[in-house]
This record gives sequence, structure tokens and C-alpha cells, in this order.
Amino acid sequence: GLGGMAVGALMALFCVRLGLNQIVVGIALTVGAGGVTALLHYEQFSRLYPRLPVMDKLAIPGLSQIPVLGPALFVREPVVYVAFLLVPLIVGLFRRTQLGLMLQAAGDKPAALDTAGVSVLRIRTVAVLITGTLVGLGGAFMAIVGAGVFVPFMTHGNGYIGIVLAMLARGRPSWVMGGALVFGACLSATTALQLAGVDVPTDIIQMLPFAAVMAVLLVAGRGARLPAALGEAYVRGER
Repeated sequence: GLGGMAVGALMALFCVRLGLNQIVVGIALTVGAGGVTALLHYEQFSRLYPRLPVMDKLAIPGLSQIPVLGPALFVREPVVYVAFLLVPLIVGLFRRTQLGLMLQAAGDKPAALDTAGVSVLRIRTVAVLITGTLVGLGGAFMAIVGAGVFVPFMTHGNGYIGIVLAMLARGRPSWVMGGALVFGACLSATTALQLAGVDVPTDIIQMLPFAAVMAVLLVAGRGARLPAALGEAYVRGER
């Protein structure tokens, strides 16, 4: 989480504070951070890939007994339940708190937020730092729980799906969770098909999750709504 926050701090510095292009900086940080982690891994472990400690699972009484869905959703690591709980908490934050309104205004109407006497740069910086922390936790989950080992560049571009999910969700955290579950199910299906020895080329099986996302984009992408000031640096006094 702290590693993700550190990268988020660089993003906030270059894009929020200095007003540089978010796409260019985002790509540079993504490629650069991947290279740094690969270099650190090689320096410390050379060509070894030591196993990471197993995280204990927590079974929810009653719900864990549901066939198929029970073991998949309700016999999980505690951090998974924290992720699920974050969804209603963020929904409540957006709809019922002043901070939620300020966060939305910072992306939609930053000038109005500035007129109200609230620092747009401060709100955006806090949002980027929180996001970086959550992304770092997601990466740790992928290595510790998902694979049990760290391999450089192990995300294979899956993180970009998060951008698509956020765009399709139209500002609804529950939609993000639903889309993430669908994509995760597709990833699990590819593994299951490979283990089952299905006579289909491996490349086609691995393409299924991304094909599913593209299909959703074709169906719902036109109605996607993004913040009006997304990607635009805010300079006080400019309109």
C-alpha cells in the first residue's frame, strides 16, 4: 500500500501540482515502476522466485455452505471482505458526505469548488494518494494470494481493465465491483479451461476476459460518463 501511495504521490506531483499530461505521465510511471520492481527483484533474488507466505482464509458462517458460490465468495482472505465493504462505504461517502460532494466537484466542476473556498489541488491530491494505496494493496493481493509468488510484470496489462471498468461504471462503485467480478470470473474460467485440457489454442483461451470486456464496451460504452474535467489540469482563475 505504501509503495502504491509513493507512485501516487509522483502522479499527484507531476499531474495535479505541475499540470503535466496525465496520459504521458501515467504511461511513464507504469513502465518505470514495472522496471524498478523487476530490477529490485533481480538484485535481491537473481533468478530465484521464492514462495510467499500463505494468507489465512476466513469462512463466513452459513454463507460459506452455499454450493459453488459459498467457497468462492465466502471462504476468502480478510482483505477480500474489506474490498467488498469498501463499496457501500464509498457509495455512502459520495452520496451523504460533504467530502464526497467535493470529490465529485473536483472532477466535474473544479471552478465551482474553488469558488466555494475549497482547494481543488488538495482534494485531487488526496484522491490520487488514496487510489495509489488501494492499487498497491491490489498488487500485493495478486502476488501473495493470487499467485503465491512475485514475478516481474505479472499483471500482463490487466490493470488497464480497471480504467475500462471505471469508465463503464458511470460513477457507480457497485458497478465497478460487478464488472470486476465478471472479469475475474472470466480469468478463472481461462485457468479452468486450461486445466481441463480443452482442445482450444491457449492464446484464444487467454483472450476470453479481454474479449468479454470489449463486448461490454460495445454494448454499454456509448452511455459511459466520465467527469467533465477528467485529465485537465486546474489552474486557479482560468475558465
